[in-house]
Amino acid sequence: MTTIGNYRIIAKIGEGGFGRIFQAEHVILDEKACIKQNINASPHDADLLRKEAKLLWRLSEHHSIPGCKDLIQLGKHDYAMVMDYIDGKTLDTIVKENGRLHPEDASWITERLLGALHYCNYNGVIHSDVKPENIFIEPKKHDIKLIDFGLAAYRPSSSTRPLGYTPQYAAPELLLGSPPVPETDIYGAGIIMLYALGGDLNTKALPTDTPERLKEFCTGLLQYDSAARPRWEQDIVQQLSDIRLEVFGRRHRG
Repeated sequence: MTTIGNYRIIAKIGEGGFGRIFQAEHVILDEKACIKQNINASPHDADLLRKEAKLLWRLSEHHSIPGCKDLIQLGKHDYAMVMDYIDGKTLDTIVKENGRLHPEDASWITERLLGALHYCNYNGVIHSDVKPENIFIEPKKHDIKLIDFGLAAYRPSSSTRPLGYTPQYAAPELLLGSPPVPETDIYGAGIIMLYALGGDLNTKALPTDTPERLKEFCTGLLQYDSAARPRWEQDIVQQLSDIRLEVFGRRHRG
């Protein structure tokens, strides 16, 4: 069986644009972990993975962001990043298997995501690639994990250009080649809420049976002009919590 450092590879569980993900187990501690390895042993892909590991190391104290445990060099341009194991499925997988989520589930998932993005932005990190494939749902913990910081920007300036994005989910400013800003990630949270509720990604229309207060909140996050979107200073995480209480009669489910 293949090993990487002190980790035994159990199975391949995913693959993205430049990295593949493995479920692994520490050979001494018998504890699970995830390992991400760059697919192409190139300077560019190695730098992306090294940068992602450094960002996750800085953000490891938030419960909705997987911690980086180690970065192992396997070759000149070949790295393996060891991360916390995530016990769950992506939002993309859940919706494809079961259809749109109940509005209350879509709401708590969005609230957890907003909390993680606020923490990232506060620490100078703009994720820039928030999409259903990058949101893991952990039902046992009633939590989410925001993954894949490979395209994230750290303290972007007016000259920063997007490293990349997924067009279907990208904020308008990214499509225009403009610098990512905190409101870029706020738009990403809106896209996740829209997707979870069963909305149309092209027209941004929500199902007619969506509670009106949730429609208003989601539509606000998805404003075309980044300056028209809510700001963190407006405490939008608390706003959504208050809406949950108003619409569903509680702030917590499960």
